Amino acid sequence: IMVPPKVYGRVKEVMPAGQYTVSQPIAVIEFEGKEKELSMSHFWPVRIPRPYVEKLAGKTPLLTGQRVLDSLFPSVQGGTCAIPGAFGCGKTCISQALSKYS
Repeated sequence: IMVPPKVYGRVKEVMPAGQYTVSQPIAVIEFEGKEKELSMSHFWPVRIPRPYVEKLAGKTPLLTGQRVLDSLFPSVQGGTCAIPGAFGCGKTCISQALSKYS
């Protein structure tokens, strides 16, 4: 039984074998007098975002001097972007050439 993050305690009850839907409880966990029902699906965060007060908008465009990148994949200085392409087409070379602007 997978348990969601930050949920722990003693297993109080496990439901008998049978046909259950994804949302029906299959186990009950008890911790400090509180009971938590566990089902076969639950929210599992991919990552916890970094705390911040305000997200600043980008002001300065990243001009690379390469027309294809500047016109098709515009970005701002300090922002994140992706360089699409197949194997061996020069993504790493472009990335290293642009790293001097970061």
